[in-house]
Amino acid sequence: MNELPEWNDLGVFLAVARLGTISLAGERLGMEHSTVSRRIDRLEAKLGVVLFDRRRSGYSLTDAGRVLIPHAEAMENALLAAVEESSGKAETIEGSVRVGTPEAFGINVLATSLVPLRQKHPRLHIELMAQPQFPSLVTREVEILVTLDPPEMGRYKVARLAEVDYFLYCSPSYRDSHPPIWQLSDVIQHEFVDYIHNGAVTDRYRVLEELTPNPKRSFTATSVLAQRAAAAAGMGLVLLTPYVALQSTDLISIFPDQPLMTRSLWIAAPEDLLKIKRHRLVWDHIRTLIDQHPNLFRK
Repeated sequence: MNELPEWNDLGVFLAVARLGTISLAGERLGMEHSTVSRRIDRLEAKLGVVLFDRRRSGYSLTDAGRVLIPHAEAMENALLAAVEESSGKAETIEGSVRVGTPEAFGINVLATSLVPLRQKHPRLHIELMAQPQFPSLVTREVEILVTLDPPEMGRYKVARLAEVDYFLYCSPSYRDSHPPIWQLSDVIQHEFVDYIHNGAVTDRYRVLEELTPNPKRSFTATSVLAQRAAAAAGMGLVLLTPYVALQSTDLISIFPDQPLMTRSLWIAAPEDLLKIKRHRLVWDHIRTLIDQHPNLFRK
């Protein structure tokens, strides 16, 4: 390698790695897709390696590309921190932060908490990915991740947010039209609303099978909000966390004082990224948010 790669080419590399296609990277960067392609070709030529497997469905990282990711991100984070400090914006919070969360946590808890944060920091922009399958920190699909599956390897700061309890719920109409449930063993007679377990969601959501080994499922969905809606309509019993169930009064808790399952909720982010003020602010906001809802989370 006769000369070092240009930072702009590494920035393009990161965009393609995170978004998976030349066209999406071009939209994010404000470039023609042909320019993005040329930049990737130039970077590969300078490094003497192939960084992406090019397929009709998109670009996926090769082993060499995965090795390059943390180094390129360290450069990106250093550049962002340097710009923040040298431009006199150290006291100003501005820019985007991409946050990944479980679906209902993002929609019911985090999204509704952002108005005061936005009022205080009007130039801060939160990009929220709230979905059943947790997005990737490795490819920087998100920059801060709230998850049931904390990363076990890599240079990440990881902290436990809370314990999340699961309770058994159903609609009043379901309760009144089905055999009574006096004790936990009675649930074997009933049908359940649950996740589709086909690899589309994390195995950490396999809570129902811990309650009863062979549950009879009347409805399944990748969305926990769809499950809640189905249970509220009388489709069956459902295991939910309070921050999902308590959004309305159309569900009743069968054993209100008896949490049946517990999961740990974690927050994670690349260590270098938390040196940037806007990322640290959002990290701290999420951790403080948990403390503001003792009825939903257990520390």
